Amino acid sequence: MIRKYVLPLLAVIGVAVAIAMVIRGNRTGPTAQNVVQSANAPFTSYIFGPGIVEASTENIAIGTPVSGIVTAVYVKWGDRVKSGTPLFKVDTRDLEAQLLPANAKVKEVEAQLLPANAKVNEAEATLAKAENRLKVGEGLEPGVSISAEEMANRRFDVGIDKAMLASPEAQVEQINAQIASAKAQVEQIEREIELRTIRAPISGRILQMKTRLGEYAQTGVLSTPLMLLGDDTRLHVRVDIDENDAWRFQTCAPAMASVRGNPEIKTPLQYVRTDPDVIPKVTLTGDTTQRTDTRVLQVIYSFDPASMPLYVGQLTDVFVEAAPIGGTTSGPQHRAVPCGDLASGNRKPEPVNRRNP
Repeated sequence: MIRKYVLPLLAVIGVAVAIAMVIRGNRTGPTAQNVVQSANAPFTSYIFGPGIVEASTENIAIGTPVSGIVTAVYVKWGDRVKSGTPLFKVDTRDLEAQLLPANAKVKEVEAQLLPANAKVNEAEATLAKAENRLKVGEGLEPGVSISAEEMANRRFDVGIDKAMLASPEAQVEQINAQIASAKAQVEQIEREIELRTIRAPISGRILQMKTRLGEYAQTGVLSTPLMLLGDDTRLHVRVDIDENDAWRFQTCAPAMASVRGNPEIKTPLQYVRTDPDVIPKVTLTGDTTQRTDTRVLQVIYSFDPASMPLYVGQLTDVFVEAAPIGGTTSGPQHRAVPCGDLASGNRKPEPVNRRNP
């Protein structure tokens, strides 16, 4: 009875379950909404390039000329500093230990100057006495009031005293040279101590700090700089333009940057300069069609930070107006010509070269 009724029933149930699973699997799932909206091009014909925000002075990696333990940090993240402001200090105890005996050496040599000057004064007085006796003798009548031998002796005494004066004077000059050398040694140590206080090369803002009290600060080019400094009163955007679109680029063409994640926030850009060297691309957009061996022309624009909430190092989407591919001639279009203020609308675009029909 089991074979006659139960087994066929189980087979029918299995087929029904399989059909239900196939139908359920073929259903179209709900379409996932994009979390991040893509930017819309503000121009009908354009060049697109990802841009990275940087300070107008570029990001300056602060280094130290001498390796050592950081004994003082004078700034913190986000501080605005002026040129010459102390940023941090490297250990100076070894130089301070050298400074004590160097100052003592100066005092020791200076102490030798007093007796040497006394010998000079004594020799000058002896010479003055001999010269006075010679002058008196020259006023007397030779052979009557003074003998010729006495006059000759007085002249010899003056010559001997002059020679005797030269010796202490040379000793004083030597001591003065030793004093100058000792003071120069002190000044050198003091300058080396001052050199270990790292100061801001320009006025700007502390963008990043990787220097902490008690850590060892290494000289040279570091993968992670000790500090990053830059002037962010006006920001720059470094745009990577694909080498295939570089010939379409024109310096005074209008450009627009939008915030990633909210393309509705956008601002016009002002052209600053074009780096004349085409370099390998290092900023990847994540597009599946993008090649990693792409080379790019880097163009720098500027904008007012108050017009867009961006931070240094943030990526943006940049669109530069360009003529259609079929409407321009080949050849470089990034000539360095003066451009108006794009933010104010005072633009001086270059004429677009059209093909002759």
